[in-house]
Amino acid sequence: MLIVVPALVSAVAVVASFFITNSIYITVVIAFLATLMASYFLSNLDSKSESSNEAHPAGSGYLDRNASNGNEISAASSKIAIGGASVSFFLDKLSSAFRDQVSSISEMSGRLQNLESGSASLKELTSQAGDAVSLSDEKTQRGSRRLKKALEHQELLREQITISSQTLVELKSRAEGISNITNTINQLADQTNMLALNAAIEAARAGDQGRGFAVVADEVRELAKKTTEATSGIEHVLQDVNQSSKQAVETMSKVSESGESMSELLVESETLIAESSLLSSEARTAMLAMQENVSNLAQDSGGIGVSIESLQNATSSLEHDLSEVSEQALALSTQAEDIFRLLESLDIDDENSRVRDIAINTSKQIGRRFEKAISDGAISERELFDFTYTPVPNTNPEKHTTAFDSFTDKVLPEIQEPILDNNDFIIYAGAVDVNGYFPTHNIKFSQPLTGNYDTDLANNRTKRIFSDKTGSRCGSNTESFLLQTYKRDTGEIMHDLSAPIYVNGKHWGGFRIGYKAK
Repeated sequence: MLIVVPALVSAVAVVASFFITNSIYITVVIAFLATLMASYFLSNLDSKSESSNEAHPAGSGYLDRNASNGNEISAASSKIAIGGASVSFFLDKLSSAFRDQVSSISEMSGRLQNLESGSASLKELTSQAGDAVSLSDEKTQRGSRRLKKALEHQELLREQITISSQTLVELKSRAEGISNITNTINQLADQTNMLALNAAIEAARAGDQGRGFAVVADEVRELAKKTTEATSGIEHVLQDVNQSSKQAVETMSKVSESGESMSELLVESETLIAESSLLSSEARTAMLAMQENVSNLAQDSGGIGVSIESLQNATSSLEHDLSEVSEQALALSTQAEDIFRLLESLDIDDENSRVRDIAINTSKQIGRRFEKAISDGAISERELFDFTYTPVPNTNPEKHTTAFDSFTDKVLPEIQEPILDNNDFIIYAGAVDVNGYFPTHNIKFSQPLTGNYDTDLANNRTKRIFSDKTGSRCGSNTESFLLQTYKRDTGEIMHDLSAPIYVNGKHWGGFRIGYKAK
């Protein structure tokens, strides 16, 4: 994509430059040939007219041939003007399109600069986020390993607690067995004591003969007493052991239960951390991929910026060259204007000449009418030449009022309207001031305002300032007449012929007539 854009820009620049360069050459050549042709014919006509005046009587027919040649030159000049206007119109539209493109590309360039800056910031942020995710993943993995070890230790502890609990149970059981044995010993000691007591009694009865046996009986009784005392101590110890063993067993049982719960929690925690670790690992992988994509985006954005800048420079250059070509093409119409003016002295009977005569005569008529109005006090000369324009509120296209437009609304229609009535091919005919202001347009172009832009643009054109090149030249021209050729937005090629209006020797504006070019 990035390779194609500069190549496309270069291709467009080369083709456009070729077209523009050749267009300039063609335009200059045509203009030169048109001027040369007109000058040649006119010089021949002038020389032949002088010689014919000397060598031929006025009715010889030679002047008719000159007039015929003049008509041909006029027709050819008209075609040149039409061609120049068409080319100029096309190039103006093309130049306008290029200007729009330059503006759009400039805006795009600004946005791409923001994109490049944003991409760089995004790259830095994703790098930081990547480091954070990597660190988080590393800590999660470490925590998972530690938790796994803790679970292993907990499992060992649980097993040891179980074994200890079992040992305590066995110890308690053995202690109870010992207690049973001591009970038996106590019973035997009691019986022995009774036997010794009985033996002593019998020995006493036997007298001296039983005295030795009495001693033995006493010793046996003393031994039974000590045995009873010893087993009694053992019983107390066994009771303490049994009580402690019982408490130990209960405690170990509770510890075992807690250990099992802890083991369950550790297992659950291990599962959660394992899932978290897996997600963290996936996030790290995704972040690495994102970092790579953002890095590529930053690199691509930089490349696009260079391509856009190249495209912008090429488009700007093309727009400038197109403007020059348009001026060259418009020079054809200017050359035609000069040719028409040079043909004024010849007796040519064509549409342009008839319109020229109408425009010149009407401009003089309007000048006289204004002078009479000033003389009669209908309007002052200061008011007539007060070119202060007051905008009319809520009008689109914008309209203006002046110190003299109410006066022209009264006097100009009776002069302008008959021209349209008597010449079907004339589209408009009206007076404008030196700034192109149209105080009183034709009735058909002064329809009531509707508020619809397109409708009002076409049907209500009065009291507007026409500042376009054609409109402004109509009022500012001081030559005997000015024939301009231009192309309307509707595609029609128009002639606009105007003649200056003078009031008491001062240039007030011009009278312009519009008609389709043929």
